Order: sequence, then C-alpha cells, then structure tokens
Amino acid sequence: MKHPKSFSLSLQKHFSAKPRAFDYDFRMAFKHLKIGSLLRSCGIFKEKGVDTMALLFWIVLVPFLKKPMTSLWLSKHVTRELDAKKDTYYRFLNNERFNWRKLVYKLATKVIALADQTPLRQKVIIADDTISNKSGKKMELVSYHFDHKEHRNTLGYQCLQIGYHNGIQFFPLDVSFYTSQKRPNTNLRKIDKRTCGWNRRQEALKKKTNMLTQMLQNAYNSGIDAACVLFDSWFSYDSIIKKVVSTGYNVVCRLKNGNVKYQYQGKDYTLKELWKQFAKKQQQWIAGYPIKGCCLIVSLPETGLVKLLITSDGHKKWHGFLATDLSLDAAQIVGYYSRRWAIEVFFKDAKQMLYLGKEQSKTFDAAVAGYSVMMIRYLLLIYLMNNSRIIGPLGPLFRDVSDTELMLQVANQLWEQIKHTMFKSIDLFLNRIEYKYVIKLIDIIEDALFSFKEPITAKV
Repeated sequence: MKHPKSFSLSLQKHFSAKPRAFDYDFRMAFKHLKIGSLLRSCGIFKEKGVDTMALLFWIVLVPFLKKPMTSLWLSKHVTRELDAKKDTYYRFLNNERFNWRKLVYKLATKVIALADQTPLRQKVIIADDTISNKSGKKMELVSYHFDHKEHRNTLGYQCLQIGYHNGIQFFPLDVSFYTSQKRPNTNLRKIDKRTCGWNRRQEALKKKTNMLTQMLQNAYNSGIDAACVLFDSWFSYDSIIKKVVSTGYNVVCRLKNGNVKYQYQGKDYTLKELWKQFAKKQQQWIAGYPIKGCCLIVSLPETGLVKLLITSDGHKKWHGFLATDLSLDAAQIVGYYSRRWAIEVFFKDAKQMLYLGKEQSKTFDAAVAGYSVMMIRYLLLIYLMNNSRIIGPLGPLFRDVSDTELMLQVANQLWEQIKHTMFKSIDLFLNRIEYKYVIKLIDIIEDALFSFKEPITAKV
C-alpha cells in the first residue's frame, strides 16, 4: 500500500502542537500570575522577534532542567519549543531598559497577597547582604569584597537584599548591587542615562546604608506592611536606625560591642558598661528560650528612646539587641531576631539551587537580570508550595520538580526515538493495518505521555 510522503510530516506537525507535561506547573503559574501583563507594565517587551515571556519562561526553567544556560539554544527539547539563538537570550538579559526591580516587586506583592493572611504583628522585613562571586575582572563594576565565611577577599558583587517574612515563608523583594573601593572596574558601558540600567549603575557606587533606607522606602511605598525591620550589627548605627524608623517601620537589630554611648538614668554608657553595671545583675530567664536577659530603656542622640535587651548564656558570653518598639518584651525581641535566619536560608538556596551568579556575561545589566530572575524562580516556587498547600523548606520541592522534569525529558526523548522508528517503518505495517488505527495508536501513546504529571507533593 502506497501512501503520500507527507504522512509522517503531518503526524509530526500534529504531535508537536500538543503541550508538553514536564513544564506544566510553571506554565500554569505564569498564566495564573499573569506574568505577560506584568512584563509589559514594567517595560519588558519587544516590538518584534521572540516574545519576552517565552524567553523569561525558559530562562527561569534552566536550574530545574539541571543544565547550563547554553542548553537553551543547544538542547533539542528546548529548541523544539522555542527556536531562539544564543544572541536572542543575551540581548534579552543585557537590555538596560528593562525594569527588573519593578517586575520583582509586582510579582512579590501578588504572590504575598494570594498566600498571606498573617496578622501585622507577625510580619517582618529582613535585610542582609551576600556576595555574588564572579571570575572576570573585566565585568562592569566588579570589585573585591571581604567574605566573612571564607575569611578572604573575593571578586564579585556585594548584593544588599531585603525580603518579607510572614513567620513561615520568605519572599524576596528587592536587591541593590554594591561596588567597593578595592580595585573596582568602573569602565562603564555607554548607555542612555535615562534608562533603568544607568540608574542601577549609579546605585552601585553609593553607600550600602543609603541604599538600605531607599529600598525600605520603596517597600513601604509598594504597600508592604511589616511590624519591624530585622538586620544584623553591621547596620546598627544610630543614624541608620533613625532613617529606617522614618520610613514607617520599627527596628529590631543586633548591636556591636563598640564605643557607642547610650544614655541611661541621666548618664552615658557603652554597651559593655551597661552589661557590667546593670544588666548582669538583673538577668532573668527568657520564657521559651534557654538564655537569660535584661531589658533597659535607653536613649540615642538621633533615634531617641529605644529598648535594649542584653542576653547571656549564664556564663561569660553576652549579646546586645535593640528594639525601637518599647512595648516588646525580651521573648518577643529574641523571637523577632531569630527569624533573620530565613534570609540566610534564602541565600543558600539561591546559590546552590537557583543559579545565583551563574549568568555568563560581562555586562552589569546581565548581572542585575540574572539576580532578578533568581528571585522570580524563588517566588514561583513559593507560589507552587502555597498552591499545593505544602509546608516546609524549599529544597525538597525544588528537587521534586527538577527530578520530575528530568524524568519526563528522558521519557519524551525515548518516545521521540520510538516514534521516529515507527515513521521509518510505516510502509511495512500499513499494508495490514488501516491508516486510522495507526494514528489512533500513536495518539494513545502521545496522550499518555503528555498527560502524565506526577503530583508535585510526591517526595515532599
């Protein structure tokens, strides 16, 4: 029985139009969160060529495929979905006009609104910094920073991060890059000074403390409610605390054991003097914690009245904490500050799972875009967790999604090989089997493969 040569081609065209199953969760997330509309509202669109939402979708998916970014234009299973070349992706990441900060804020507020019924008292904003390591000295604004974990200077960008925490989950909100004075590469790419990219470059040359207050003001203006801002001793200066309070948030932070003077009972004391003369003698066990503490109401020159909590393990070690909300007791202050650990977990997940700092480009715009995409990945995972009512750390969910997608890639590639063999040998069995039954057989197998979707909570 003879059949037209177009038979195999028409079948392949028919099957290629079917949706793939392995990226189903992310496609649904993009649809439900209306990310296409968010991109357009943030100026992230193209007049012609490949759609920016399609590019963002596959860039977001890269860590879950357990492959480098080069797989986007080299791997068949990606190019079959989106026929975009290497330059298309890099032009997208290097575009200085895209407002990534606005996009992350819009997505974060939407994910928070969909998931959050937390009382104001439980809401906090956490601020901290991390280093995004780089290996190229020719990258824009890259410089050396002292890494406290490695105890040495390392090349990269210092990234000041703020995020919202509702007592259960961390939602990244904003990031600002910082360039130090240690051998910075200030040879900037020539771009329009009215663009977002130029503004981000100017931010990188400002003080981190100034950027912190600006970022918190942006968060407040974006409608992020929080009882207080948490940060470590690096930011615990009187002038910074005053600026943060002026944005509309209270502060809970750890204090340095330095020469800062606190006024108590009409006299000025350092933190060490307050510990030795007053707090050490008045310590009591803090309810719910295996430590002792003492609260003192003191005054700072700029901030005014604040509450100090000095804790100890009952021996020689002691630490000081500050709260601008005078109504907080010792247990509440310790409880708030302990939640600062959530941002450390975020940094670990971002580097180990979500490809933080792995974008391969010399431009500063690509570094900003890469970090922003990482925050989008994190927010999408939080959305999937809440949508599936999963409670727990992000790591198991990431591994579950990644393993499922990898398995489905293998299954799809195997089926492609089987289908290819069937097309090649179709002349042999069409003599005995009717045309419609061949199509029905392949349809059944295709439907079974494409409709397969392992529950997202399988391993969680």
